Amino acid sequence: MTRTVMAVCLAGVLAARSLAVVSAQQPTIAGKWDVTIRMPDKVVNEQWTLQQKGKVITGTAKGDKELPVTGSVDGAFLRVSVAEGSQQLKVRATVDGEAMDGSITYAAGKEYLWHAKRPKK
Repeated sequence: MTRTVMAVCLAGVLAARSLAVVSAQQPTIAGKWDVTIRMPDKVVNEQWTLQQKGKVITGTAKGDKELPVTGSVDGAFLRVSVAEGSQQLKVRATVDGEAMDGSITYAAGKEYLWHAKRPKK
């Protein structure tokens, strides 16, 4: 009985350590990204330049205008806002290596597909 309890405890400790290592890894998203926003009547292409300090993300989104980007990355989840005048556009995406997929929500609550990939070198 005590061997079984010890084995279960050891398995629990190993599982907890594995989760701690995985959750501690932050994707590196600093750099340039080609962003595509798919709307019903058009496709918008932008270039984003992001900086990263730990979980904190800052940068610029450059399309017709250059707009500030602020937010965070937590594990594989990117959560940023883009300030356009008094509006805050919200991007929610999943980071997968050299690509990110998610959505962008405009102030009126309209949500569109949002995709980013690193530019080819």
